[in-house]
Amino acid sequence: MKNIRNRNIFVDANIICDYLMSRGHHTKNANTIFESARILPITLYVCSYSFAIAYHYMRKEEKVPHQFALIALEKLFQKVKCIPVDDAIIQQAMKSGFGDYEDAIQYCCALKIPECDVIITRDIKDFTLSNIPVATPKVFCVANYKSPF
Repeated sequence: MKNIRNRNIFVDANIICDYLMSRGHHTKNANTIFESARILPITLYVCSYSFAIAYHYMRKEEKVPHQFALIALEKLFQKVKCIPVDDAIIQQAMKSGFGDYEDAIQYCCALKIPECDVIITRDIKDFTLSNIPVATPKVFCVANYKSPF
């Protein structure tokens, strides 16, 4: 994977959940990605409904109280640019040929980003039809960050 500092990066909903919920061994790489956006000239993009997905998992899996979940989402909102899911994306995702509809929506959102360099996801097998390079958080971090933050 090429080094992609100074670029536009789409972050899949599973990485957002890893970041917000500190999900096991996935946490370190998710934190590195979000920390890099704070100190390097890169922009992180997310699908608008990723906020609903993250809220759902924080409340159901982690039993986070409503107000604390909203505070976490507000902090996330300050760190990313949000691609809205509209009628065109819904229809485009249905026709995408992706086997997983949720990932198709994520992909169609990523297509809206000018010069999107990579989609970061743990579900790379679901993005085989992607015209945008796809990387796991680990591969992305190893390729772009020689030393930990």
